[in-house]
Amino acid sequence: MGHGVLMGLSERIASRLSADRLLWAVRVRWLAIAGFLALAVVVHLFGLFASIVPVLQVAIVGATLNALNGWSVRHGRHVLLVTAVAIPMDHLCSTYVVVNTGGVGSPFVMLYIVQVLATAMLVDTRVAAGSAVLAMLLWFAGVRLQTAGYLPVSPLFVPGAALTGEALYHVTWAVFLLYCLALLVYLGGYISERLRASEHDLEEKNRRLEAALAAGRAAHQELTDAYERLKQTEAHLIQSEKMRGLGVLMAGIAHELNNPISFVSANVEHLRGYTDRLCRALDAYAKLPLPADALAPAAAVRRGLRLDQVLRDLPGVLDDCEEGARRTKQIVGELRSFSRSDERDGWRPTDLHRGLASTLSLLAPRFKAHVRVHRDFGDLPEVDCISGQINQVFMNLLANAADALGPRPGNIWISTRCLSVGPQAQVAIAIRDDGPGMTPALQARIFEPFFTTKEVGQGTGLGLSVSYGIVQRHRGALSVASAPGAGATFTITLPVTQGEK
Repeated sequence: MGHGVLMGLSERIASRLSADRLLWAVRVRWLAIAGFLALAVVVHLFGLFASIVPVLQVAIVGATLNALNGWSVRHGRHVLLVTAVAIPMDHLCSTYVVVNTGGVGSPFVMLYIVQVLATAMLVDTRVAAGSAVLAMLLWFAGVRLQTAGYLPVSPLFVPGAALTGEALYHVTWAVFLLYCLALLVYLGGYISERLRASEHDLEEKNRRLEAALAAGRAAHQELTDAYERLKQTEAHLIQSEKMRGLGVLMAGIAHELNNPISFVSANVEHLRGYTDRLCRALDAYAKLPLPADALAPAAAVRRGLRLDQVLRDLPGVLDDCEEGARRTKQIVGELRSFSRSDERDGWRPTDLHRGLASTLSLLAPRFKAHVRVHRDFGDLPEVDCISGQINQVFMNLLANAADALGPRPGNIWISTRCLSVGPQAQVAIAIRDDGPGMTPALQARIFEPFFTTKEVGQGTGLGLSVSYGIVQRHRGALSVASAPGAGATFTITLPVTQGEK
């Protein structure tokens, strides 16, 4: 059991010791041996200490132990064993010197202080506490043995010396105390140096931690940005797939409607000719020189069928059919122009005014009579773009403008301008409304995916974010300018040519 406790204590000591600290302990012990031996020799020459032999004996034993301790630390062999032997031997040697140099009045009592403080600073606090207890027990045992007569009491002063008395004793104590304090200052310097080194290490570690923290923040920001980009990409893909499916559906409907409407439009002309022929035939029959009794039944049928009124209304009905067919063909053309599914989303020079016109035609039922659209079109070159996607941006911005106006009468202004010419030429399309406008906080989030000010079920929050992404893919910019009560203006800037895509 005792062996186990000793091993546990040894492990705890080993975990806290370092070669540097133990070497400092070796240096301090050398200074203590050499310094106190030199002081003992000097004061002995002045008449203090009856014999210098005990001091020499302890110096030899202490030097031997310290040399062994130094070798053990430098070579890293049997460090704990040598340290465990050296500490109690120091106190035994100190007690031996104290007993043989005056007992209670010996100035070598200060060796206990040096040894305990050095152990506390350089080895371990708990070991130092045990060392202090051992020192007190040894000192008390030595004094008691001298008092009881078991140990001889060595005279403090040399008999017949020239310099004796209290003055020499006090000076000796003062010199020994001064040297003891010098050793403690030396130890304090080591501790201060270690503290400064520790502070420097802590500062260096703190800098490294701050750098690591900054790198962690940067990595977190990169991950957040990547996550936001993934969300936007997902939103764009979802919306693109929806719009692609819608485009295919619209193109299919337009194709299916185009043939029958073409039949109607073409046959109206034939029907107009056939009607004209029938009218001429009926007029010719009415002018035939037939008897009155033969004309009466035909006239009655003519009146009963209101044939004269039908003949008068028939040109207008045909005109209405022709106008309806024309409008239907126009709507079909606008659907195909908006979807551009037949172009397979290809990049090609596009007339933006035509895209705006087709989009406005599709939105006409939504605008109804309460929204007035003002067009201020400039002279624009054809812009290299995917027309179906740009038409989608026009649709989103114009629909949002109509939603901002609500049911009240309002205005939408569309202006187009060519900003520059040459290889870096750009065009700008501005869509402005006189709706309620937006606050700065709302403007800061207006292009975020899934952000919407509409009620649940009325908006997905994808329209503007998708439009922003489309314009960015066209190497352009989409911006908003607004203020509460002053409407909103969305400006699309696009390069005329894309270069290498």
